[in-house]
Amino acid sequence: MADELRADALSCYGNTHPEISTPHIDALAARGVLFERAYTSSPVCVPARQAMLAGQSPLDSGVLNNEGYTPAGWTEPEMFPETLAQAGWATRNFGKEHLPGGRSPWQSDDHSGAHMGDLLQVARQHGAEIVRTPEIGHVISARLPQGVRLGSEVITESTVNCLADTDAPFLVRASFVQPHKPMVVPEPWASRYADLHFDAPRRPDNAPNAFQRAWGELTQGAALSDEEAQLSFQQYHACVAWLDDQVGQIMTALDEHGLRESTIVIFTTDHGASLGEDGVLAKHTFAPESHRVPLIFSWPGVLPENTRRGDLTVSEDLANTVLGLAGVQPPASMTGRDLFREGAPDHVLSAIGYGDASSRAFPNRDAGSWNDGRGWPQRVCVRTERYRLDVTTRRGGQLVAEEERDGFFADTLVDQQERTNRIALPEYQRIIDEMLGLALNASAAIPEPDVRADLFEATRAATKAV
Repeated sequence: MADELRADALSCYGNTHPEISTPHIDALAARGVLFERAYTSSPVCVPARQAMLAGQSPLDSGVLNNEGYTPAGWTEPEMFPETLAQAGWATRNFGKEHLPGGRSPWQSDDHSGAHMGDLLQVARQHGAEIVRTPEIGHVISARLPQGVRLGSEVITESTVNCLADTDAPFLVRASFVQPHKPMVVPEPWASRYADLHFDAPRRPDNAPNAFQRAWGELTQGAALSDEEAQLSFQQYHACVAWLDDQVGQIMTALDEHGLRESTIVIFTTDHGASLGEDGVLAKHTFAPESHRVPLIFSWPGVLPENTRRGDLTVSEDLANTVLGLAGVQPPASMTGRDLFREGAPDHVLSAIGYGDASSRAFPNRDAGSWNDGRGWPQRVCVRTERYRLDVTTRRGGQLVAEEERDGFFADTLVDQQERTNRIALPEYQRIIDEMLGLALNASAAIPEPDVRADLFEATRAATKAV
């Protein structure tokens, strides 16, 4: 599992630069099923990871942000590693977790290599030139000399060692922090794409709605020089190349221990990231760069190989699908779809929302308030195979008036990059009204929000730790 990996960074997902290659992930896709329309349930870490493990939409659970902001009376649902453990499986996680309140559903949970501060410490120790974004100060480049070991490599090593000594059945997750910032990359990967040119619109005033524009203004992607803007893309893809190499090592270990044919391998991420498009240097929006994610399943001899599927899927579908493949009955609380047993939906829903006036875009550093002092809005996205609609549904926990919805509507048939807002065009009004109804109904069903102080503080502490 990766962190903050946009689908179009992988060559198997159609990266437009022929020089960019992810051979090990591509090989996995060639021996499995690749989902072309996989989207995160929420374009931020905690709610996306909660949805994946608990099999619940953020619109059902109320976990909508990194602050652990939840409805009153919220209880922790069963997560699929716990379900597998009850069925006799051994479950282990290596690397990042990042759930509400620092929760862990694993029998063994080793976070070594998952601390982002350690990456920066290594960069400083080796005198790497550290390039930061304005205002927020995210690290977009820190190149390490060849031979310098990244702490995250322990995730690969622990996973490989675990595979050498396993008693079936087992569930092992290698959960990397890459390519999440800070973008600390060792050679030879660090300079792999140094001469490659990337093209992206960087002006926040070109953003298609106020919500996306606010993220551009906050993260200041447009304030980067042309050289820094290129560096943001180059180092991100260099980090993906490093990640691809880690995947290759794990796949080699499966082969060496004779486990490949009997093991289901899943590759995915929590969400993607914008690298400067419309001035945004973050996730948090429903732009395709941050909303669309890679999702690959491989089980030779059981699942189809070299197969691409175009049906819609979201993060909460992972839990039911894994349990279905394992032959274990999911609990009733898991409402996601089993991707290999259930039919395709006509739409999927995603959501993000902070809610109260004190909410911050970056709670771990208490930074990034909304520009009118009312806190960041809750926002819901509806996608069909062709259309995307996202709207603001709540402010301060209350449903908003029509004039505050800040709607965005894209027709991907004529606008694959989803840059043009067609919400005012009369020829789309019928479908817009239908999708708006879905968004408003989903948001209205969420209980009135309440901040559980214990969960809030524990989640913020866990966020600072990574």
